[in-house]
Amino acid sequence: MNGSFRKKPNGSWELRVWIDMPDGSHIQKSFCRRTKALAKAAYEEFIEKGKQQKESRQTVEGWGKEWLELKRGSVSYRTYANYELYCNKYVLPAIGKKQIAKVTPADIEHLMGRASHLSKSARHHIFITVDQIMKSAVRNGLRQQNPCEGLSVKAEAPLKKIEWFSLDEIQTIIKNLDKPFGVAIALMLYTGLRSEEIMGLRWGDINQKEKTITVRRAVTRVAKGEFLPVERSKNDKVRIVTYGDELAMWLKSAPKTSIYVVPAIRSGGYMTPGSFRRQYDKFFSDLPIRKLSPHKLRHTYATYLIKGGAELRAVQTLLGHSSVRVTEIYTHVDTSDQRRATQKLAYADS
Repeated sequence: MNGSFRKKPNGSWELRVWIDMPDGSHIQKSFCRRTKALAKAAYEEFIEKGKQQKESRQTVEGWGKEWLELKRGSVSYRTYANYELYCNKYVLPAIGKKQIAKVTPADIEHLMGRASHLSKSARHHIFITVDQIMKSAVRNGLRQQNPCEGLSVKAEAPLKKIEWFSLDEIQTIIKNLDKPFGVAIALMLYTGLRSEEIMGLRWGDINQKEKTITVRRAVTRVAKGEFLPVERSKNDKVRIVTYGDELAMWLKSAPKTSIYVVPAIRSGGYMTPGSFRRQYDKFFSDLPIRKLSPHKLRHTYATYLIKGGAELRAVQTLLGHSSVRVTEIYTHVDTSDQRRATQKLAYADS
């Protein structure tokens, strides 16, 4: 023990000790107790806990759980819930017992191989989770290099099937926008806003003169069973969405009984996902068309924008996609236009 005692004015004893930390640094800690013996006992308890923590950190499971606790207060609930799910269900069962300093790229490839039956999105999240665990282990001196470096999630998953409403179905929807919840349907159909963005949309976010909507918040799960309007969109960026005369008409006639454009029926506050979905289902319950999910209205908006000739970058901005590659999925959803074009191919001699 490299330290010394001193008696404080209040009669207690303070033990000051220099301690070697796992990262090679040296810090001075103070242990104050009523007697010298109690101060020394507090120091020894601290050292013992440190040894136990150090031993726990030696495995992927031990460090993975500590890493999760560190993440709990530094990221959103949704992000933490994803980390927790993929860590506990996939990462730890596969490599949790391994010494974290001895995990190899082959171990990571084996982990990803066990997840080959999952969707590309799930495999991506698994890889992100284990990559973050290993990066933090490097930063904390638990290993020399990240074994995930140079590896990537393979992209052989089939192209995601996109569904959207047909033109006939859209006309049926438009004819019924005067029904309860019609404003929410109109917002999705004419702006492509996500349902959680509409739940958080306030009248103050809409400039009816300029026909623009500022998307600055979304109703997001912040704890188990608890939702709140969070002042950010999915990609943490406020965006401006323009709209046309059709939506302007419905917004002008919509009742303004709350600061929220689509408020909760009873409280007048913000709507939660459960009540939003119930109202959505009720809107479609007596319509003679398919009841696709709310997100399919967003698909519909994007699909017909692109079919109408809108530039991909403009559509990306309107939808709030982080990358134009995400928006590109809508260029593959309907092969009828391409088929008509290829029928005009004329290789034969004129």
